Amino acid sequence: KFLVYNARKRQQGGDRAETYFERTECVAGVQDMRFQELMPDPLHWLGINRIDRFISMSNMKYDAIVGQGISIGERVPIPDYLVPDDAKVEIEAKKAAGYYTPDTPPDAAVLAATKGRGLSDY
Repeated sequence: KFLVYNARKRQQGGDRAETYFERTECVAGVQDMRFQELMPDPLHWLGINRIDRFISMSNMKYDAIVGQGISIGERVPIPDYLVPDDAKVEIEAKKAAGYYTPDTPPDAAVLAATKGRGLSDY
C-alpha cells in the first residue's frame, strides 16, 4: 500500500484521480488485492442474513454480500465531510469506477481536476 501511495505522489503530474487505478496496477499488478468473494463467509457463520444499514461505498463488498444471499436494506455513503482532503483522489477515482454514491459519479473532467498534495507539500 505504501509503495502505491509513494508511486502516486512521484508520478508525472502528481497524485491524480484519473490515474489512481493505473498506478495501483503498475505497482501491485491488480486494481484491488482483496478477495471480497470470501468476505461474506463470516457473516453467514454468524447467522446474518440481512444488513439494515450498509455503511460502505464499495461495490465489490456489496456485490459479494448480495451475491451470497444476504440482503441489504439501505446503502449509506461515507459523508463528504469525513473524507480528508488527501483521500479525495482515491474516493473520486473509486466513485467513477463504481463505488456507491447517491450523486452522479464524477466524469473525466472532475477526475482530471482532482489532485492530491505533491511531494514538495509535505
